Amino acid sequence: MKRSLRARRKWCFIDGTIVEPEEGSSDLEDWWTVQAMLVSWILNTIEPTLRTTMSYLETAKEMWDDIKERFSVVNGPRIHQLKSELAQCKQRGLSMVAYYGKLKALWDDLAVHEPALTCTCKGCTCGLAGKLEKRKEEERCHTFLMGLDDALYGTIRSNLLATDPMPSLNKIYSILVQEERVRNITQEREERPEVMALAVQASGKVKGRENKNKIVCTHCNRAGHDEADCFLLIGYPEWWGDRPRNDGKIAARGRNQNRSGGT
Repeated sequence: MKRSLRARRKWCFIDGTIVEPEEGSSDLEDWWTVQAMLVSWILNTIEPTLRTTMSYLETAKEMWDDIKERFSVVNGPRIHQLKSELAQCKQRGLSMVAYYGKLKALWDDLAVHEPALTCTCKGCTCGLAGKLEKRKEEERCHTFLMGLDDALYGTIRSNLLATDPMPSLNKIYSILVQEERVRNITQEREERPEVMALAVQASGKVKGRENKNKIVCTHCNRAGHDEADCFLLIGYPEWWGDRPRNDGKIAARGRNQNRSGGT
């Protein structure tokens, strides 16, 4: 909400920079028009269940201060929770983009509850703000590197930590994304021969079954086996069970062959 008001150049009405004009001033009507608009904007951002509990206030500054006093809470527990989540945040099979995005969301949330220290004195020449920002970025770099998968990025992490000075967070992220792409390409090349070998093996089995189906037994005239494997000649196995062992034509052909062999 604060960012939205600043984008519309209306935050000066909230922080009290633009005060109420004196009675009879030509700007007084415009000032009240802006106040009514800002009060409407603020009310529309509040949950409907909470909107009925809001006090009726005419100026945006009074409403903003009332909301701040009622709903502001101590940031200590939330800061502790965010830092605990940052310490436990690990890659654990996530892609580099997903892992970095998860960290970035925690960092942004922490920056809201724990804003960076800035120098308030005028004419400061020590550059304290830049040094503090650099230290914060180095801390984020270490957090990002600590959560990487050791088996995949242990070597490149050691190389980055040994670099003096340490690259920026964006540079480290770019290097690791490129490393991930190279690993994916290498893995695809290694898996391709295995897939082709499995395809050839499966094709061989299919051809073997097709060739077997072309064999026709000369005794029973059935496909899939020859005389050496014909159950009518060598006998039925135990696992055959109660299934029909032959039909009338084969039995009759067998009796005719036995008669002709006996004469």
